Amino acid sequence: MKRRILIILIVLIFLAGAGFFLRFVIGGSEDDWICVENQWVKHGNPSFLMPKEDCGEQIKSKEIPATSSELEAVGEEPKINEQQKTPEPQIILLDVPFLAQAPLGQWENPTYQDACEEASLLTAILWVRGVKSISREEVTEELKKFADFEIEKYNNFYDHSTADTAQIMKDYFDYYNIEVREDISTEDIITELKTGNLVIIPINGQILKNPFYTPPGPDRHMLPIIGYDFETEEFITNDVGTRHGEKFRYKKDILGASIRDYSTGHKEPILEIKKTMIIVKKQNG
Repeated sequence: MKRRILIILIVLIFLAGAGFFLRFVIGGSEDDWICVENQWVKHGNPSFLMPKEDCGEQIKSKEIPATSSELEAVGEEPKINEQQKTPEPQIILLDVPFLAQAPLGQWENPTYQDACEEASLLTAILWVRGVKSISREEVTEELKKFADFEIEKYNNFYDHSTADTAQIMKDYFDYYNIEVREDISTEDIITELKTGNLVIIPINGQILKNPFYTPPGPDRHMLPIIGYDFETEEFITNDVGTRHGEKFRYKKDILGASIRDYSTGHKEPILEIKKTMIIVKKQNG
């Protein structure tokens, strides 16, 4: 009897020891944090704080790359298809007819020698009306009519300031969709060209160093700007001051430095540098 009891006690002690070994040696401490349904749950009384990292399926889900729709949902910027981008224009070029202020080479005649403002305005109105070309004889006749009109109305056909030139456009052609702007930069000119507007500027022609000007070049001159080349950084003009002026190019910085308004009259002194331009817009623009 005693032998049987002793055997039972030995078996119970063995089972208790095995349980202790499995629970605390292999199974870990009773006081711990365990992962239940993706959440940390306190088991017993652990001596350390809850782990900061996620557990269970949450870890796996973080390792899966997000789809494009998920990126948009959390505010990430999706990649843009290169084909959807609108490229910047490499060149702006308005379809503007060309004419010279002395179309038949009559540079000694004061009517044509000082007709840069009138020739620029004639260029602009032809562009507005969609006229693609005009003969030299027609230009000669139109500029003569221009001079006669100015003598009768203003008693002057020589130099005209930017503001007075714009007024002539209104008085002679009865065209009002124009604007005079002061304190301009070359960037302002480019902006107007991008919009599709023609620009006329007063300049000191001696700065331009145009090889077709009679040296040293006109110190009071006006010309239309019809485009801009972004690659070469050149303005494209229909320079009325020479018969070789069609689509004549000037470097951006050089033309910018040459912009200078002058007074109405005949060789009136220039007391300050004012950078101005006339913006000519088409009626349906």
